[in-house]
Amino acid sequence: MSKLVLIARQEYLRNVRRRSFLIATFGLPLLIVAMMAVSILTSSTGGDADSLGYVDQSGVVAANTEDPGFQSYPTVAEAASALETQEIRAFYVIAPDYATSGDIELLYRDRLPGETLRDDFEDFLRANLARTFTPEVAIRVLEGPANLVVRTADGSRETDSPGLVNLILPFALGLFLSFALMNASGYLMQAVTDEKENRTIEVITTSVSPREFITGKALGLAGVALSQVALWAVVVAIGMVIASRFLGPLAGMNLPWSLILVLVVYFVPLFTLAVALVVTLGVAVADLRQGQQLVSILIFIFIIPLFFSSLLGSSPDGPVMVALTLFPTTSLLTIAIRWSATAIPLWQLIAGWAILALCAGAGLWAAPRVFRLGMLRYGNRMTMRSLIDAIRAKG
Repeated sequence: MSKLVLIARQEYLRNVRRRSFLIATFGLPLLIVAMMAVSILTSSTGGDADSLGYVDQSGVVAANTEDPGFQSYPTVAEAASALETQEIRAFYVIAPDYATSGDIELLYRDRLPGETLRDDFEDFLRANLARTFTPEVAIRVLEGPANLVVRTADGSRETDSPGLVNLILPFALGLFLSFALMNASGYLMQAVTDEKENRTIEVITTSVSPREFITGKALGLAGVALSQVALWAVVVAIGMVIASRFLGPLAGMNLPWSLILVLVVYFVPLFTLAVALVVTLGVAVADLRQGQQLVSILIFIFIIPLFFSSLLGSSPDGPVMVALTLFPTTSLLTIAIRWSATAIPLWQLIAGWAILALCAGAGLWAAPRVFRLGMLRYGNRMTMRSLIDAIRAKG
């Protein structure tokens, strides 16, 4: 087994056994499942149809229309009596001229019926109003367009479900990848500074080169990040499938495969750049405390797009969002944020990736040079001048 594989394997196993990794990896899916369960329970406990009554003074409710179980009363007095004795929770009074005015009144005693139950009654009324149409026309009146396709004018992007869930999903994908990247950066900083403080690094570097050491750790941590993202993806996918049976907005959700491909292509050089930055900072600082402070600053640089997400509604193609798309550390999250709000020009995607790849290559070239000079500086931090000298050094 090569030294590179040994380092990657050791780094992977050490990090996946951390308590913080286990909490983050399994805790987030459990939180998502719990939130979905609460949403499902909330939507399914809005009350039974027989807890809602109505008084039809207009005659729009037909006897042959499918009734979900709402209680019909001939007069308001009888409905009010049923409400008083708690036979029903609320009742509607449909005005005599409802067909032309749309006037309707909802009376309840203690607690307003749930939104799901109210929506069911509105659907019940629509079905009665549409009964005079032919079946084909009635379906279009009740359900709206059968196949709504939304696409850009040039045909470069297309979706059949422009709902809220599909607007949020790209944002969530970007956050998942960014969160995994930040976790891996924190683990790497701790590993580098720990090995520098306890002098383990002095032993390791007698048998491996700085480039092998850095590349091995990068591969191990890439495996950690991908394992985390893969588990989250599986849990979220299963949760979405189950929740779509109970929550209407999730039923029309489609995965943005083109965005997923773009994010994966961006994630590889971004992860490489993050490794180079963290290794450089890790060997430059004197101890773990200073390293953690610098990682916090680095994480802030990665999540800057979150502070400009309010611009999506007004200027998703403005100079700020374009600049964040082209800036290496913010490109991935910015693309995920902008994806659902605008059609990002192809030149921005290509230019952003090219800049990111160049920076990642430069970082991967410079990090071993800094590492070679700074790894033996136990208890001392490197100055900016010494960092520049290390990068410019031959060999």
